[in-house]
Amino acid sequence: MTNRQSIKNVLYTAALALFMLLFGLIGGRQEPSAFAEERAYTNVLADLQKDETFSVINYSEIIDPENELYGTVQVIQIAESESGELFLYTYQPSNKAKFFIATEVNMSLSETADGTSLFTLALLNSNGVFCKYRVNGVIVSNDTMRYYNISSIYRDWDKDMDGESDNGNTKNAVAFAVGKVFKTETADGDVKYSVKNVNVIQIKNPFAGYLQYWDGLHWDYINGGKYTDVHFIAFDTDLPIDTLQEADVSYYTQPYTWQTGNGYTYGNKSEMQYLPLTGEQEGGNAGDGFLGVKYTWKRIQRSEDFNKAVNLDEAASSEVSKTKWVLVFLETAYTERQIDTFGGRQITRTGTRVSEVTILRLKFVTAGKTYDLGTVSDKVTEGNNPSGGAHELGWLDLLCKWLEQVTGVPALVWKIIICALPFIIALPILATVFPIVGQVLLWIVKGIGVAFVWLCKGIWWLISLPFRGIAALIRKIRDKED
Repeated sequence: MTNRQSIKNVLYTAALALFMLLFGLIGGRQEPSAFAEERAYTNVLADLQKDETFSVINYSEIIDPENELYGTVQVIQIAESESGELFLYTYQPSNKAKFFIATEVNMSLSETADGTSLFTLALLNSNGVFCKYRVNGVIVSNDTMRYYNISSIYRDWDKDMDGESDNGNTKNAVAFAVGKVFKTETADGDVKYSVKNVNVIQIKNPFAGYLQYWDGLHWDYINGGKYTDVHFIAFDTDLPIDTLQEADVSYYTQPYTWQTGNGYTYGNKSEMQYLPLTGEQEGGNAGDGFLGVKYTWKRIQRSEDFNKAVNLDEAASSEVSKTKWVLVFLETAYTERQIDTFGGRQITRTGTRVSEVTILRLKFVTAGKTYDLGTVSDKVTEGNNPSGGAHELGWLDLLCKWLEQVTGVPALVWKIIICALPFIIALPILATVFPIVGQVLLWIVKGIGVAFVWLCKGIWWLISLPFRGIAALIRKIRDKED
């Protein structure tokens, strides 16, 4: 290789390196970033002022925390972008004093609240008391008419602004009423916007908790136990409800493990869970172990009935008594293992934490009229400890209920048999050792037996009485025809 060729190769390599360096710098400048994306969006105030009826004068700043509008979030407009995004515009009067970010909206993509769900929000920009958000997960449809039924809007709970929880729940988010159906219509290439107000129902005093039901003895958990955790939310409403027919609930689940000396360890949080409930649906525990009792319950219950049916602790019972309705919406497994080691007893518990429970929709009947409304419902999370369980049973009741489930024979009959069994076994012994006492007991047993037989005959006579009357009437009619 000549010196001239070597020089050419060096120059070629240097030129190539310089080209790659410049390409990398240009490519770095052109990389799409969050900041570049934000700059692409028009300012909230510029958007709002396109509406000739909009006036900044109507939206004042509020810096007094005692003002009822302080900390609120109000939806004032929506807009669709040419790229298919949905924007939401809010008035937040306390922005100057304390800036809150809206997190979600309870919204359906139809004229009614049916099918309403939670959509997260992304803050794009703000100007004074106005904010512009993108509604995540919404792609504007190609339909000529499109509806956005917004029941409520959420922001994170602020303990300084909203207060501390006083019922053992964690408060996650506060909801504000919107009650608007926005309609967009495409005609001749232009998009026209209109809005109308609709009713919503306010959820009051929400209380989330869970019950714990023992599912019987299992050999793999002989030193511990298997249970079913039953998750519920109790609530009242600002509108009267005679019959609650349907309810939509959303929540998150998260597996956990608790160990002696280590405390809680949590797994990954689920995506938002959505669950529609009806008054006909039922839930139940496993109850599949030895001496395990199977319980069932309605998904929708009156608080009064719920309080009577389960063994709530005093604090939970007090909270439920402040409400009118209970939604028993989810069952999860809970296990406990106990192992004796040289360092002491090691306990491992596994279960599922249910968090950010909120009610999205209620369908109900009041004074003969049916309503199907979106809700305004704060998000709450249940406490770490169970609020109670089934009414505590003694060993005899537990055994008799288990025998009833296994054999189909009523628990009362089993209780009579078990209670009478010791006397039946002891009777021959007493008759031999104490003849007079044994004879008296024998007469008593015979008397009870005779009384029991006559009682059964009386019950049968009472049950068959209507049928005998019908048969006699038929015979009488036949005699007349003959």
